[in-house]
Amino acid sequence: MNQNIRLGYRWLGWFRSFFSLRETQRTKARHASRRSLVFDTPKYHFQDFIPLPDNVPFQMLEVYRYLRDNVPDLSDAVWTWKRLCNTGFKCVWLDTTSELAKREAQECIEQLNRRMNHGEGGITHLLDILYTSLFTYGASAMEIVFSPRGSQIYDVVPVDVWTVRFRWENGRWQAYQVLAEETIRLPRERFVYIALDRDGTNPYGRSLFRSLQNVVRIQQRLMEDMSRAMHNAGWARLHVQYKPDPRGVNETEEEYQNRMDANLEEVRNQMSTLGVDQNVVTFDNIGISVVQGAHRSLAFYETQRAIEEQIITGTHTMPILLGRNYGTTETYGTVQYEIMNRQVDTINQTLARVFERIYRLELALHGIRAEFTIQPNSNSTADTLKKSLIETRRINSLIQLFQSGVISKEELRRAIETIF
Repeated sequence: MNQNIRLGYRWLGWFRSFFSLRETQRTKARHASRRSLVFDTPKYHFQDFIPLPDNVPFQMLEVYRYLRDNVPDLSDAVWTWKRLCNTGFKCVWLDTTSELAKREAQECIEQLNRRMNHGEGGITHLLDILYTSLFTYGASAMEIVFSPRGSQIYDVVPVDVWTVRFRWENGRWQAYQVLAEETIRLPRERFVYIALDRDGTNPYGRSLFRSLQNVVRIQQRLMEDMSRAMHNAGWARLHVQYKPDPRGVNETEEEYQNRMDANLEEVRNQMSTLGVDQNVVTFDNIGISVVQGAHRSLAFYETQRAIEEQIITGTHTMPILLGRNYGTTETYGTVQYEIMNRQVDTINQTLARVFERIYRLELALHGIRAEFTIQPNSNSTADTLKKSLIETRRINSLIQLFQSGVISKEELRRAIETIF
């Protein structure tokens, strides 16, 4: 048996044991031909599909999806990142484009945006799917669909990343889609693949969850152990100790045992019906003590806090909304937010270039000549007052340069446009 198949089965075994899947829920293993096998040797044959980074089996892509849908922390990470990135795009027209061409091009682009994703939500829903895939699997894919006569782009549809494989052909990477027993060659001129944190020699991207399997496994096992431990440790218990009476002179062993059992059952019935405002009155042969009463508050609070943190991430809310505040200083929080926005800008610039090529193709099919660039909209800064002061100073500096004759009126206008 091929070594990579054994590796794939090992990963699947970990996946099943981690989530305790029942035997009846296991699906039958897919039968793959030799062409669809992934070889985990450093030197693979170019006629075969290249493996994922670190020779990870393709079955792990489906595991990533399961982790995203069932682990609150990971679900929140994908949910947050894709909404930080989904700021939308805008067209910036060059001065060489006439006003008539701008209006025609803008109308053509807006119509294409509405047709995308089968017309179900247009480009807004398409971007949501692309970002979800990008942060789950480390890649996004889509295919351009032309109208029957080739007069326009009819649609832009997302492609399931976990079904995409690459093979080296004619000096370039050729994409294929593997569905059950069928392997479909994807056209290079109409297929778009966007990889996150890809290696230079590997076309696939890298999932956010790639380094988290063991961490997630420990976390979920800890939550399960904590739940079972708190079943007894969450509340204090009353321990009743009954000291049996001496055996009577004329009492047989069986009679004595029955009498002790009856007395113990009577004590049990009295304790089970005891109200919260009632006291216990017993003979001195019965002792009552509190078990684990000293640890109840601390253990219960810490466990409840951990559960609340899972609720916070699972419902995609901020800790402050549930009475929790884990934040640091305002300056440190602002720096973290700005760093996240730099990562957002990097990803959105890649998508902007992709949609710019798509729009240029659509305009060329309609015979519209317009020069433009696609730019992603930026997230609002954490300090709007500081941003306003910076913009005001930049505008005043540009005006002074214009009044000094350093820049022209047109250069001043373009510079102010870049600020907003």
